[in-house]
Amino acid sequence: MKKLIIGTLISVSTIGSAFAACTYNLDATPAEIYALPSTIPTAKFPTITNQKSSFLIPSFQSTSNTVQMYVGTSSAVAQSTAANNQNVISDKNIGVSGEYAFEFLIDNFINTPITTDGYISLGQSFILSDTNKTIKVGFVNLVNDPRNGINLIVSFSKNDGSGETSQSYPVSSIPASGLRVGLFINQNSKQIGLNLNGVNKGYIDSFSGTPSRIGYLTYGVAMGFKGSDPNIGKTISGELITDKSKIALTYAAGTKDICEIPL
Repeated sequence: MKKLIIGTLISVSTIGSAFAACTYNLDATPAEIYALPSTIPTAKFPTITNQKSSFLIPSFQSTSNTVQMYVGTSSAVAQSTAANNQNVISDKNIGVSGEYAFEFLIDNFINTPITTDGYISLGQSFILSDTNKTIKVGFVNLVNDPRNGINLIVSFSKNDGSGETSQSYPVSSIPASGLRVGLFINQNSKQIGLNLNGVNKGYIDSFSGTPSRIGYLTYGVAMGFKGSDPNIGKTISGELITDKSKIALTYAAGTKDICEIPL
């Protein structure tokens, strides 16, 4: 009877863990966000619900402050970044073989090109590391500015540490459901791929070494909204998606979420 009970408990525990949500905790405090190295005013997102971050476009009436950055990340990544932003150690374990996908869904944005002096961006960065060093940093950043219109900027740190590479993808329209950006990391081939709202761009960058951890940082920037600008007060929001149940784009067979659950 004791063996039967223990076996039942193990089975229940296994089933429970199999269906546990694959999450990333954006639990950095306002003080930890404020301590991040930055050349512009930086604060925690006013609203973070699970993995969704949002803010309202502020009005910059004072000439002394015309820009604001909002950030959401984990406490561990915030502390590691504040200690040494050239060598950030991430906090979420990932497998060292196979392919892993995650997404960033921007569901509230200014969907038509800005014609005033305003600037808005919302993005997600990821940090691949092992237990000792940063291996690769990537950024996806949706930008709307009066000079260039709406573009998705995708950047990666260079493998030799000498800077970064960057690619720009014009965005002609944003679906009502939002712009969904998928990234997939192939640990076997050491490559990183991009899926832009269902259009697979293939592998667009590479890395060396074997990352065993991943960390995330969501950020938004508003600048130059003044006077009677109609965009003041609008909601800007995006969600980091790490759980297979919410990953919506198509990836290669065998791809998993970052918790090793096949898609």
